[in-house]
This record gives sequence, C-alpha cells and structure tokens, in this order.
Amino acid sequence: MRRYTLGLGDRQFVLDVQELTADSFEVFLGDARYEVTLSGEEDLPEATITPGYQPAVDATHSATAARPAMSLAAPRRRAADAPAPLAGGATLSAPMPGVILEIFVKPGDVVERGQRIAVLDAMKMHNLIRSPRAATIREVCVEPGQAVGHGDALIRYQEA
Repeated sequence: MRRYTLGLGDRQFVLDVQELTADSFEVFLGDARYEVTLSGEEDLPEATITPGYQPAVDATHSATAARPAMSLAAPRRRAADAPAPLAGGATLSAPMPGVILEIFVKPGDVVERGQRIAVLDAMKMHNLIRSPRAATIREVCVEPGQAVGHGDALIRYQEA
C-alpha cells in the first residue's frame, strides 16, 4: 500500500492506494473505501512527472487502522514494482539509474499493460519494470549487465 499527501490550496489530503491488479486499485480517503478501475490512459508528451520521496508516516499502517486527516493524491506504486515512465510517447525510460539485470521481452513481442519488461538493480534493490501500456515492442535498447541513467531508453514501442 502507498500513501500520498496532496496539498490543494491551504488544504491537505491523504490518499492510501493498494494495487489489486494492473488496472484496479483499492483507495482509502478518510473513512471511505473505493474500488477504482483504470478505464483509459493516454500519453501526454508535454507532461513531465518527477517522482519525489516522502517517508511513510506509519510503516505498520493497515486498512483498518485509524487514519489521520485524509487527503487526495495520485496513486504511486512501490518502487520495486513500478511501471517506468514513458518519455516521448513511444519509449519506456529508466525510472532511476542502475544496472539492467534481466530483460523479459524482444522485438516483435506484444505486451500488456503491467507486464514485466526488465529488472533494474539500483542500490542493491531489484526493481521490476513493467509496461505502462499494451503495445508491440519495436526495439530493446539495453542488455543485461548494462548501466543506465535516469531517463535512458529501455525499450521502444511500435507506433500505433
């Protein structure tokens, strides 16, 4: 489960998100519980999202525990299971610097949203990189043992 805090004007919102499947989430906002399904997505080449670090308020937090004043924020996944951001619309980029340990796809493979693409070792943590969309792989830009920097191309998708 991930906790997000969002400041909106002078208000604070806290949102707890549990990923159930690649397209469904359990979301807690205050005492309310919601089942959320991702029904669509699109690439916005102008958008730049820079992840930030915020330490967990309570590592033992559970769905039934009392919650502080809740807030609204975008869902984030665990770093070890996060889909890497798309840069330029058709390229899956490295979400952080590290070393590629495994590649699970090859050119011509058809992948589904959430399907594993690679394992990236960063500071001795193995991060599973998943596809953020359904597509066909045009090019694999890295190989096992290769060092990558934040934003380096991992794979390129065929244009639709």
